[in-house]
Amino acid sequence: MLATRGGPGPATAADPVDRESSAVRAAAIFFPVTDLLNLGSSTENLGDGGPPKSFRRAFGPQGTNLTVWKVIGRDCSPIYHVTSNLPPVLIHHGDAEHADAAGAIRMVRRKVSSRGPARDAGGASGGRHGWWSMLLDVQRFADWFDEHLRR
Repeated sequence: MLATRGGPGPATAADPVDRESSAVRAAAIFFPVTDLLNLGSSTENLGDGGPPKSFRRAFGPQGTNLTVWKVIGRDCSPIYHVTSNLPPVLIHHGDAEHADAAGAIRMVRRKVSSRGPARDAGGASGGRHGWWSMLLDVQRFADWFDEHLRR
């Protein structure tokens, strides 16, 4: 979310720290939730168009009101905030992920269509949410940051 929503702080902020930018120059993430409004085949999808089942209360007392949820879900979903200013993004997920990996793929495609570097690193074979070999995949993240932060 920080990669899609980071940016300059308000120039009129009293505290100079608040005027600084929260934008990042590159991002890499394991199994992100990118689209809360389209949970697809995720085990978190109750099929009612509402929030993920394990996090329903996290979105406040109106979070299950579908009219309110559409606003909250869109605001909290990185895929709806992809712009040409988005930094390079690397997404890595398991191919047996219970979170909807299709959302991550859609986000990468949206980023690519906005003319910026993004890559779906694909899925670890048989990888679920936190596969045994994911520590080895951290090297891909390091390589991604080396490639995009050496400017």
